Amino acid sequence: MGSEQDRGIVDQSALRIREATFAAGIWLTYVVCGSSAIYIALTWQRPNRTALLALFGAGTVAAVIVSRLPHERIVLSRFREAFFLSWSLIDLVLIVLATYADGGTGSPLALIFFTPVVFSAVSYPLGSVAAVGGLSVAAYLTLAVTIGGSGWGYQALFAVMLMCACAMSAWQARNHDRQRTVLMEVSRADPLTGCLNRRGFEERALAELAAARRGGHQVAVLLLDVDHFKLVNDRQGHAAGDKLLCWVVDTLRLGVRPGDAIGRLGGDEFAVLFADIEHPDALESAARITEALSERVPCSVGLASFPLDGIELEELMRQADLRLYASRHGRPELGSTSATERLSWAATLAHAVDMRMNAGHEHSRAVADCAVSIGAALGWQEDMLSMLRIASMLHDVGKVTVSDRILCKPGPLTPEEYELIKLHATAGAELVSRVEGLEMIVPWVRHSHESFDGSGYPDGLRGEAIPQASRIMLVADAFDAMTSTRPYRDACSVEHAREELERHAGTQFDPECVRALVEQFADVRANGASRLTLA
Repeated sequence: MGSEQDRGIVDQSALRIREATFAAGIWLTYVVCGSSAIYIALTWQRPNRTALLALFGAGTVAAVIVSRLPHERIVLSRFREAFFLSWSLIDLVLIVLATYADGGTGSPLALIFFTPVVFSAVSYPLGSVAAVGGLSVAAYLTLAVTIGGSGWGYQALFAVMLMCACAMSAWQARNHDRQRTVLMEVSRADPLTGCLNRRGFEERALAELAAARRGGHQVAVLLLDVDHFKLVNDRQGHAAGDKLLCWVVDTLRLGVRPGDAIGRLGGDEFAVLFADIEHPDALESAARITEALSERVPCSVGLASFPLDGIELEELMRQADLRLYASRHGRPELGSTSATERLSWAATLAHAVDMRMNAGHEHSRAVADCAVSIGAALGWQEDMLSMLRIASMLHDVGKVTVSDRILCKPGPLTPEEYELIKLHATAGAELVSRVEGLEMIVPWVRHSHESFDGSGYPDGLRGEAIPQASRIMLVADAFDAMTSTRPYRDACSVEHAREELERHAGTQFDPECVRALVEQFADVRANGASRLTLA
């Protein structure tokens, strides 16, 4: 499943060291340039002194510029290593030029070759240290072969010493990497059971959720609480309790996949992170784990899935905790949600989809407003309009399963990509079907991209075979798509959108739904409003 670094888990202490490296590198540059300036002054009778002074002056100016850069931002960016490596390479170029101007390898300035090598060993990763060391040796040997300046014996000994410094620096960098890895593991591991502690589990879960949003896949969190654990400690002693906790973790490891994660959140509280898993599979895994644990100890459990139960880790943990509490006290899982709660849930999930597609426009809310306006014009009752609003907000919810590469592609989709994106209609209906109280709107969401002439998807329904709510949503969706700005085009006018809807009425769109929307335009003009407002 990738390393911790790949998953976005960052060693904060290492970042602080890298930030401190700025100050060390700047002051080291000042010292080297100042000492070299003194050497130049003491040997002013020799050639190229003005050029040398200009070179070290440039080095000092570069250090001043670096001192004014946003250090923290650079350290936290993904270009961190490229920046530090570029800094060392610029220093190396100045050293080569200065050594060349002072007569070649016999110049005392050649000793500065050791400085970037040793400096890189302080905080650079092994790869960067090896790059700086290799380039330093190569640069010195190039000067020795092309310019000279001292005897071959001196040059050979100097090169060997420089290579030794490079080797020791690389060895030290490797030790630093190993020590950081061990410290990260220790700081994120539970010392008793060997699984992740709360900090490690939350970091892993946050990274997995971020990957799920980018890749359009699902994640689940399972909370477990060992029932009556205090009695084990009281009656059998803490040693027996510790053995029981270790057995629980060992049993969990047998019930999860290699890419999943196990964490100990408290004394007898555990959590399992199911990475890239469908909700039915997560339920099956949770049941299997619960059954395995019941052979020795009963556990209360609660499961929550992304994005069905929430899009943030805090929401998922809260939902899982509520279900764990219900499991412990024998009450049914939380399911009797009110219409207001269902609408709030729909708005939250729809907002997550809109943010992925176009952060500057709430498409789902606009489609819902437009659809309700059409439904009202067609004589829908208030309770049905509420369900229509929820369905409209969720008409694109299946796009959480579509990768960003396809969903945010600025150009036209390939036939293969279009086939993949068409699957979001059935995926959205499947997601909605898991929410108690929304059974009615499942077919509405599934068929919200069916065309009136049967050319739509996923089932190619036509005419009256398509639920009227789906026909309404298709018109509302098209209207908002045309009248809102997209990354690849500007919004068109309401009049142009009306003409397009009327032109395709009877083929793509239900003429009755188009007529109802057009009536809204007429009402707006009759009331003298300056723009169309649908609510």
